[in-house]
Amino acid sequence: MAMWKLAAMLVGFGAAGTGAVLYAGFGAFLPWRENAEVAKLTTLAGVREGVTIGEIGAGAGRFSLALAEAVGARGRVYASELAGPTYDALSARVAGIPNITVVKAERESTNLPDACCDVLLLRNVYHHVTNPERFLASIKRALRPDGRVIVIDFEPGALWFHGGRPGDASERRPGHGVSQAAAAAEFQAAGFRVETAQPRWSWPMWLTEFRAER
Repeated sequence: MAMWKLAAMLVGFGAAGTGAVLYAGFGAFLPWRENAEVAKLTTLAGVREGVTIGEIGAGAGRFSLALAEAVGARGRVYASELAGPTYDALSARVAGIPNITVVKAERESTNLPDACCDVLLLRNVYHHVTNPERFLASIKRALRPDGRVIVIDFEPGALWFHGGRPGDASERRPGHGVSQAAAAAEFQAAGFRVETAQPRWSWPMWLTEFRAER
């Protein structure tokens, strides 16, 4: 969306309406909302001391840091990120934290060790995947037996301020985001089954939990 159109729209809404629109669009990314989301996520995923978790597309590391605290000294968090400034900043931020390992990922591979994780988390990452077949094969390799994958993402157009499909996203995506149904179909085609699905996880994001069929 062009900035002038957004500005005109917000002026038309007035102060109260503008606040509501911005909160609907950005609210899920506010620190206190993300902290509450981590707490819900640890309960859903059964995160406890000694568990090993991989965060794919760890970004700035907020979730990896919180999960590392939850799994304790006997657990481990693998924080996977593509090479570049975000990877460098993530590595610097978690340096010295003994139970976080930063992994340099590729677009079609997590580059995680085989059978390393009890839980894998992808938050607002899956809509960037361009080759689901190869990427999900690497996800499956990184899971331990009975491991789970938790995908959090948003429907195309839900974050309207982001505009259209990102340049690095798959042409199969109609806009910025991925539908919960499309993600489920791709995981199922790769040999996963749906365990739980929450269309309104932390609005405007949905959550689906998968297990690999063995």
